[in-house]
Amino acid sequence: MAEPPYAETYHRLTKYHPSTIGQGHHIDWNHPPEQFKDFAGAPRFDLRPYLPTGETEEWQALAGLKDPDGPFSLPQLSKLLFATNGVTAMAVGGGQKMYFRAAPSAGALYPTDLYLLVRGHADLPDGVFYYHVRDHALLEVYPKGLAPEGAELFKRLSEACFGDAAAAEAKVAIVATAVFWRSSWRYGDRAYRRCLLDTGHVLGNLDIVAPRLGLGVSAVGGFVDHEVAELLAIPEDKEGVLAVLPLHELGTASRPGPSARASSDVEPAPTDDAILGIHAASAITRDKAASAKAHAEDGDDFMLDPKYAFAAGTKLKTSGEDLSEEIEIAILRRRSTRVLNREPLKLAELADLLAFAYRPDLRLPHEQLPAYFDTSLLETFVVVNSVEGLEPGVYYFAPGFMELLSIRRGSVRNEIFHLALGQELARDASAVVVHTADLEAATKKYGSRAYRYLHLDAGHIGERLNIAAIRLGLGVSGIGGFFDDEVNELLNIPGKELCVYITCLGRPAP
Repeated sequence: MAEPPYAETYHRLTKYHPSTIGQGHHIDWNHPPEQFKDFAGAPRFDLRPYLPTGETEEWQALAGLKDPDGPFSLPQLSKLLFATNGVTAMAVGGGQKMYFRAAPSAGALYPTDLYLLVRGHADLPDGVFYYHVRDHALLEVYPKGLAPEGAELFKRLSEACFGDAAAAEAKVAIVATAVFWRSSWRYGDRAYRRCLLDTGHVLGNLDIVAPRLGLGVSAVGGFVDHEVAELLAIPEDKEGVLAVLPLHELGTASRPGPSARASSDVEPAPTDDAILGIHAASAITRDKAASAKAHAEDGDDFMLDPKYAFAAGTKLKTSGEDLSEEIEIAILRRRSTRVLNREPLKLAELADLLAFAYRPDLRLPHEQLPAYFDTSLLETFVVVNSVEGLEPGVYYFAPGFMELLSIRRGSVRNEIFHLALGQELARDASAVVVHTADLEAATKKYGSRAYRYLHLDAGHIGERLNIAAIRLGLGVSGIGGFFDDEVNELLNIPGKELCVYITCLGRPAP
């Protein structure tokens, strides 16, 4: 009998249980990880001069307009990177500065880094650049004269991505990585989940703001990990590539994606580091690239066949408000809500939130819709604590029909409070969105690499919920820590299924 994919082993090993929570991992509070990398002596391209000084009309004036200097001019790239993962607030505590970013992160640890690959640019040399978040600058990764020239750089990127059309044709591409120690310092072996969710948040911002700047994003999840890491010159025992994101001017891409492939599922070498184990197991290797089956076309949409077809349903009707208006301002204002006040949401508000997260304006061209990896793997439940027009209870959400199907009646505030590790946000939220997946089915399709897609897409959707909530003046916060088996009990789903992510929605307390 074949061994199960390592993703199933990793998931089992990193579950939280009430009897063992808090055991086995020591946090050295005196030595927190560095949030930024420096490349000593590297040429630096400062992007700060191209930023607005605040929430001014300048943000709105550029939104949706092509820059006269070209789609990838420094002003455009400055805005794109800042709204994707830039520092939007700073606080001082205990004599240290805390930098808060456009995308949320578990424990404010920010494991996600962004790299920019460029060729034929008017103001940047061909090469690879590290986005230094604190300084809002691009730093050249390769010493002068050692960077691959533009054609060679993108030829190697395209080959690593199995000839993906978007990667082959791009002039600019973003690569998202995770520095594992930034999260594992606090969350131990479970940190790989956090790294993926946090990177999904960043991808959500990128996807929201890019079309406002006349740019499109392709999501490439199928790539030979070592070859892309080698292009970035990153240490693979500390940092891993999670997504390749070619950019294009809207209306010019041959195929905007998505691109998802199965992992090689090589049994990881013996290691005490579970994070390196799951990252290696979910990688695609060149020697087994032929087995990295592509699923570019058959898995890029939410499930259209509701799981509970015979349950009583409530059709959701949106308010008709266009949430995309001034959405970049919502990104800049976003902060995770700390306290919710239990006041009910309006049914139309819940509909607006879910519609923006799952089904943005379908009148938009396909290339302007969110670039997920494979949303057919995910399922969604909504725990209703207090929503006008809905009985408290648990509902299954069918995105293709914009319908909530009732599967459990009655308040479950106490249960959701317990399984969310006693976090009051879950208890006091008006609605709690829970993303789940059938891990066994997902790994049959993609091997252990499915674990990446599940969490990246769930984080992406979660960030769209975040930004939509802020746009509507509501409160929102994601939860990545929960008692896994208790979630399954609450939702009455089999043990082979997993909870991926939880998002709490409601009205913020004053």
